Amino acid sequence: MRLPKLRELKEAVTAVLSPRFTTRFPAAPCVVPERYRGKPEFDLDSCIGCGACVNVCPTLALTQTEDTEADPPVRKITLRHDTCIFCGNCSESCTTETGIRLSNEWDLAGLDREAMAETHEYELQLCEKCGAVVGTKKHLVWLYEKLGPLAYANPSLLIAKRAELTEEPQAVQHQGADTVQTSDFMRILCPKCKCELNIRP
Repeated sequence: MRLPKLRELKEAVTAVLSPRFTTRFPAAPCVVPERYRGKPEFDLDSCIGCGACVNVCPTLALTQTEDTEADPPVRKITLRHDTCIFCGNCSESCTTETGIRLSNEWDLAGLDREAMAETHEYELQLCEKCGAVVGTKKHLVWLYEKLGPLAYANPSLLIAKRAELTEEPQAVQHQGADTVQTSDFMRILCPKCKCELNIRP
């Protein structure tokens, strides 16, 4: 029994004689490590509003809503700091790799929970044939720039790059049983309408 007691005594004496390792926060700012996982922050210049971060958030700190009745239609992505566990899934799954990053900001305490939420809006592009959501306009332009010459195989991306996206879906002009028209190839369509256009009887 003596050896364990001596070891504990040694640790106690070492702790008393060692310099302090606690911080002086809040009297002095606390410096966190370089790779510290703190508050997630959006980079609105590179974020395209694709919603990939929302899909992988385990605590629903990131949520997404779409208002197709608004003028123009928008997608809202909300981040709640009070429910975030700083896991980093959002940053790792970001489509652009820099749209959302974990910062070094860690002092997020507050008394107003409404102030702990931030919402960002992204303009949506709707299908010009059926009105379904295709994606955000920034996402389509980003795809064009990412694909380079391959984007010429997709008229929707060409139109998006030329900033010719329409504000509202156009009314469908029915012409008997077959409503497909040649002009449909140069319209922004959802995957379902594009499939029906290319694989038609």
